[in-house]
Amino acid sequence: MDIRSIQVDTSVINLGLHRDGTLEVPQDYTVAGWYSLGPKPGQIGPAVIVGHVDSRNGPAVFYRLRELQPGMTVTVWRGGKSHDFVVTQVGEYPKDAFPTEKVYGAVDVPALRLITCGGAFNFSTGHYTDNIVVYAQEK
Repeated sequence: MDIRSIQVDTSVINLGLHRDGTLEVPQDYTVAGWYSLGPKPGQIGPAVIVGHVDSRNGPAVFYRLRELQPGMTVTVWRGGKSHDFVVTQVGEYPKDAFPTEKVYGAVDVPALRLITCGGAFNFSTGHYTDNIVVYAQEK
C-alpha cells in the first residue's frame, strides 16, 4: 500500500477476528492489515485496512492518517495490479460510538476504509479514546 501524501509505503497482512468478535490488529507496528473476511481491495464493497498510530517506540504506520483529505489518493496492490482509491471523507469517532454500518456496510462500488486510533490517550486503559476512519472509493 502506498499513500504518498503522508509518506506511507507498507506491506498489508491478512487479519481476521478474535474469539470475542473484535478485529485483529497487526502485531508489527510498521505494517497495515486487511480484514480478510471482507471484500478485497478492488472488489465491490468496503475493503477495511487497519494500522497502529504509534507505539512505545514512536510513530507507527498510520501515524499521519488523520492528515488525509478528500481528493488524496491511496494505492493498494493486489495480485500484481494496483488499485487507486480517492479519499472522500475522514472522520473521528469515539470508540463506544464506532460507525460499524458506515464502515462495514454494503456499498455498490469498490471502496476502502482505513482505520487507526485517535483522540486522547487514556493512561488508565492503555488505549486511545477514538478511531480515525478514512473513507475512499476506487477511481
